[in-house]
Amino acid sequence: MESTELTPTMQKMAARSAAEFAEIVAPLNLDFTSEQIDQLLRYRDLLLERNRHVNLTAVRDCDGIERRLILESLRLVPFVQQHAGSGNIMDLGSGGGIPGMILAIAMPELSFTLLDATGKKVIFQRDVIEAIGLENVRAVQGRAEELGHDINWRNSYDLVTARAVTSLSALMELGLPFVSMKGWLVLPKGNDIEEELGIARKAAGKLGGTIVSYDELEQVGSDVSTRLVLVRKDQATPGTYPRRVGLPAKSPLGSPQDLAEKRPRKRARA
Repeated sequence: MESTELTPTMQKMAARSAAEFAEIVAPLNLDFTSEQIDQLLRYRDLLLERNRHVNLTAVRDCDGIERRLILESLRLVPFVQQHAGSGNIMDLGSGGGIPGMILAIAMPELSFTLLDATGKKVIFQRDVIEAIGLENVRAVQGRAEELGHDINWRNSYDLVTARAVTSLSALMELGLPFVSMKGWLVLPKGNDIEEELGIARKAAGKLGGTIVSYDELEQVGSDVSTRLVLVRKDQATPGTYPRRVGLPAKSPLGSPQDLAEKRPRKRARA
């Protein structure tokens, strides 16, 4: 396991910015304890340090991590709380722990599973869990295309979130098999998603989901425009989904690529 010990420079940075960071998140009205603020800052520092050696995120500066990653993740808290059901949450393709690790810090009463296919990213997640003493989160290495067919995983989560950079259609195909009936997908996306939504609506019907809303989140200290797509699972996802590894992203359901593959090929003339 790689060292998670904070260097003196990192400790000084966390202590120096605690009051300022508390002011940044204050408009969210999340009523954090000083321990939660400290955990968020320690996570930030660990992410900055490890990202020098392992590609965890393209955001590589302190302010960017605070505002573009942590603050963006915290904006999801009210929606997760509203749709959490019994409190069993998955973060799909969690990478460096965004948004799952942040949400776990913010909502210690809920249980989180962080799923990622890359071993180095999962090692980092486990190191953070140990370093900042999180008891409500576990990090698992695995592929959604495979675990989505496992009886121990399928239909097991009240809510699945994902910040992965892929299409809405692909996220629904990968995420809905894990969601229990009447559970939710909570998917933060960019502002320009009209074309994606058109394809995703076609996919939703095949996967048992309903796109309920896709509203823009209120700006609270971040310059990033985010549309939050909420998908409810109203019917069982057919057992053929998710498709084999790589196919949901390469050929999203409802996309021109998907439709082209399903068209019958014309026979060559003799």
